[in-house]
Amino acid sequence: MKRFTSILSLVAILGLCTNGIAQQVNDVDPGGNLTTVNNNSSRALGDLVSGPFDVETAVYDNRCLGVEEAWGSLWITGRGHTTVGDNYMIHEYDMTGNWITSYPQNVSAANTGGWGGRDMEADDAANTLWVGNDTGYVEVMSYDPVTGALSYSNTVITAVSGTVRALCQNPTSGNFFTKSFTGDVFEFDMTTGAVVNAWVNAQVSAYGFGWDYVNGTIWSTDVQCSATELDPATAQGTGRFFTTGGVGIGATAQGGADVYNDPLNPNGPTMVMLGQGAPDSVASYDTSGSGGPPPAVWPNLPTTFIPAAHAENFDSHAGVVPSHMGINELDAFGLPTASAWCNIGQRGPCGQGTGTYVGVWAGSGSGAYCLEMGGDPLGPTGIQVRNGLIMGLDGSGAGDLLLDFGIVNHGEENHPWDGVWVSSDGLAWNQVYGPWFGMAVGAWINVAGVDISNSGVDTNGQFYLLFAQEDNFPMANLDGIQIDDISIAPVAPPGPTLSVNPLIAGQASVVSLDNCTPNNLAYFVYSLAGGGPINTPFGPGYVSSPYKVIPLPTDANGHAGVTKNVPAGTTGLNIWFHGADRGSQTMLNPLAMTIG
Repeated sequence: MKRFTSILSLVAILGLCTNGIAQQVNDVDPGGNLTTVNNNSSRALGDLVSGPFDVETAVYDNRCLGVEEAWGSLWITGRGHTTVGDNYMIHEYDMTGNWITSYPQNVSAANTGGWGGRDMEADDAANTLWVGNDTGYVEVMSYDPVTGALSYSNTVITAVSGTVRALCQNPTSGNFFTKSFTGDVFEFDMTTGAVVNAWVNAQVSAYGFGWDYVNGTIWSTDVQCSATELDPATAQGTGRFFTTGGVGIGATAQGGADVYNDPLNPNGPTMVMLGQGAPDSVASYDTSGSGGPPPAVWPNLPTTFIPAAHAENFDSHAGVVPSHMGINELDAFGLPTASAWCNIGQRGPCGQGTGTYVGVWAGSGSGAYCLEMGGDPLGPTGIQVRNGLIMGLDGSGAGDLLLDFGIVNHGEENHPWDGVWVSSDGLAWNQVYGPWFGMAVGAWINVAGVDISNSGVDTNGQFYLLFAQEDNFPMANLDGIQIDDISIAPVAPPGPTLSVNPLIAGQASVVSLDNCTPNNLAYFVYSLAGGGPINTPFGPGYVSSPYKVIPLPTDANGHAGVTKNVPAGTTGLNIWFHGADRGSQTMLNPLAMTIG
């Protein structure tokens, strides 16, 4: 819950605005692109309000993580500097980016995970600051309104699974919301720690939450330093979205966030976001305006679809991208860039590069072409890129589908989009395999049996299959992957099966033969003498002589059955069952059972 400055004198408002403009760091106008028309701001959704402010240099902390506006200050969680070591502090800055002081976090082996506090939430009136931590922990800090000091109060151990990374409170219900990257959204009770609701939302990668007190929604940070509005009733996007577009915190890695009442922004609530960059910085953005729907994460889709049952080794295309494939080579903002490398031969020969594993590539032994994804193999290091090859497939009538492929991993770290994904519309994607991190490096690996039909996307029709990779080094130089010999095939139908149930003395037992040849003949066999084997025209039969053979006609579904009464008084008697399907000339599964 935020302190709303609804009763401020005109002098106080003007004074704060003047100070904000005069005391900015980095010589940046805190008004951003603010202009005034008839006393109304023309600023739109996502426009810069103030900043960026360097929050790293003054405190010598290059691992700043979360940000919260409270008691007229910005509060920043930080782990410490990589060259000095961990000190786990909460740094206080004024609203114009000037460092005031720092206070220690409460940390322990159970809750730090090496990083300490992440995002925060404050109740100004209650003088309370909540700090999200690992393993469902929330550290509660008390604010002294007289001295301005911050001190540890207590720890809440919640039932939230994983890290309490993004954090905000619904001031009406009193419940809190949290999310960790693309994990589930949790609504929980801070008093008891109990989870009230949980929702799946892998489309949004969250590091910071802020409660929009005007719209009653949650603003979440997202990939590439963008922001997405969530409906707290469903935890799904409302359709409002903005990207920083290189302004303010720019292309840095995402960090914490907060939404607050900002005198610099007459439009309404402001969202402050932290970027983990060089340096770590914060900037504030407008959350008003209509905005637009989020842009497609993967903008280049195939224009045609081919049958999903398909084998692909890229050689037949000879470096020409076919219409059933879409190549996406994107920068940190999701814009096309030549620094990305999603290559099946159209960018240059496969196997280029200067890295350790050049020459060890997926095409070895299967032609001159493969799929390569990483940074430009002859380009510089340290440029964040995102690559995706999308295939348009039509699985009509094919049933469930399994994916096999070969891969060489050149040193991938863990990133949200790494892996294999499926989509029905090219907008919402469900992961079916990944990430690449953890695979052996520099070796050809076969991945088999990936189920692409049971992730929530209907593959009985047209759909998209995505191979995706993101990282910041050239292909085959500590980063990148190469994929070849892709095979997509229907799941093999189950063979003929036999079941006998129940097998209880004095009761009727149903014998079922399934998955046999339709409209044909099957044989049910049983013996009280033993489990064989004996020779049959279709293979070994696991019954002993004497045995009984019962021919059974199969229906259009390949099913045959019979009901038999199990004699009373036979409890404990051993019996062996087997059978065969004449149409496929195969044996059924044998059963050795005891009458109950």
